[in-house]
This record gives sequence, structure tokens and C-alpha cells, in this order.
Amino acid sequence: MQSPRKPRILITNDDGVNSANMHALARALAPCGEVFVFAPQTEQSGVSHAFTLRRPLCIEECHSAGDYRVFSVDGTPADCVKFALGHYAAFGLEQTEGAGPGKFDVCFSGVNIGENSGVSALYSGTVAGAREAALWGVPGIALSLHGGDVLLQESIDFAVRVVREGMFRNIPAGVFWNVNFPKAHVDGFKGVRPACMACGMFTDHYTNEGRLWQLDGEKLWDRQPDYTDDYLLHQGYATVTPHRIDQTDEESLKKINEMLAGNG
Repeated sequence: MQSPRKPRILITNDDGVNSANMHALARALAPCGEVFVFAPQTEQSGVSHAFTLRRPLCIEECHSAGDYRVFSVDGTPADCVKFALGHYAAFGLEQTEGAGPGKFDVCFSGVNIGENSGVSALYSGTVAGAREAALWGVPGIALSLHGGDVLLQESIDFAVRVVREGMFRNIPAGVFWNVNFPKAHVDGFKGVRPACMACGMFTDHYTNEGRLWQLDGEKLWDRQPDYTDDYLLHQGYATVTPHRIDQTDEESLKKINEMLAGNG
């Protein structure tokens, strides 16, 4: 009896192709499946879901140690995933029995330096990598660290568990996971919790020198509801927040329909 095919794993990030965190993730996942890295040539933090349209992309293979392959893309995280799933999966992957045409099974984005919980997810290039995968029908999981690399191994262990236990197969179509690990020492880490997305905004402010204005600010962590990712992250938990591609607000849609029907 033929053994099941190992999953094909796509990895991207927004910290750049030379990120030590990303390569640590790729090495850990290599025994679990076929690993391919498509990552930005340079840091792309805060670019959200921007992608490159009006110039060509330069894409070069820059690492092939036998355990995983790495491609550098002079674009954004969304560019990396879009190319990997839209082109490379169809024309670059060797087809194996049971793989299907151009199939990646799961996409990880990270492990990012800095949290991407709450509204940070809207600005994050890391989260956009997972979102782009979901747009292509591939389960996407963004991984971020709030406190340096103290819990890097815990975040990598979580990713390995997701693959080995096949948890990614339970992510519905059109949904992706935003996973954040807290600013805590290992002995203060309280485990992983599901959480809703916090919607508290930053305390943004600008300082200036002449015509130059610099943005700064922080989050009011404790002012968020206790079931949200920002709050739980600040309490020492890692959080898993499922996001949807479809951002339609159903209640508002009903009200708009009623208003338009009344003017008909």
C-alpha cells in the first residue's frame, strides 16, 4: 500500500528572504513535507496587501540545501504568494502521484518580528501573505512574535503540530489564521487560546522636524474585551484568530436592502 503523500508547504514573510526566524521555520517543517520558500528580497513590514502591477518582478532561486528551496522576490508578501500559487504551482512544481495539478497544501507566513494582533492585522504584510493564500483556496497561517524571539521555538512547534496533525485541513475555504505569540518568558507562557480580533485603534501621534513627520503610537492592551487577541496576548497567551476573506457585514446589507427597497 502506497504511503500518503507528504504535504507541500509554502512559506513567506515580510521580514525578508534572509530572516533567521523564517529559515528556522523552514528547517523545522522540512521533515514534515516538501518546503518551498518565496520571500521578499527586502523587508516589507506594514505594506498590508499591496502587490506589484506596473513593473516586472525579479525572482531568483537563492538557496537549495536539499531540505527546502528558497526564492527571492523583489516585491511584497502578497507578490510572493501570488507568484508561488498562481504560476510556480502550475508550471514549476514537479507533479507526483496524488498531488493534483499545481497544489500547495498549506502556506505559513512568518515567523514575524513583532505582533500582528487586533487592527495590526490590517496593516501587516505577514498577515497579507496568509490572506493571499486563502484567496487561492490554500489554508493560510500567519505567525508573529510580540516579544523578540523568546517564544520562537514555541511558535515553530505550533506550526509543526499544525502540519503533523493535519489541523490546516480543517481551515474552511475563504478563512485564514492569524496566530500571535506573547511578550513573555517561557515560564510565563500560558498556552494557546482561540480569540476574536480586537478592534481598538492605536494611540497614533506624529512628531515633526520641519516638513518631516514621524508616526509613533501604541496599543491600549488592557482596554480591549477579554475574549480578544490583543487582550489575551497581553496576558501571556498565544492567540489563534480566524479571519475571513468575505468582509461583508450581513446586518448592514439587510438595512441597505430595506432602504433601497423603500426608495424603489
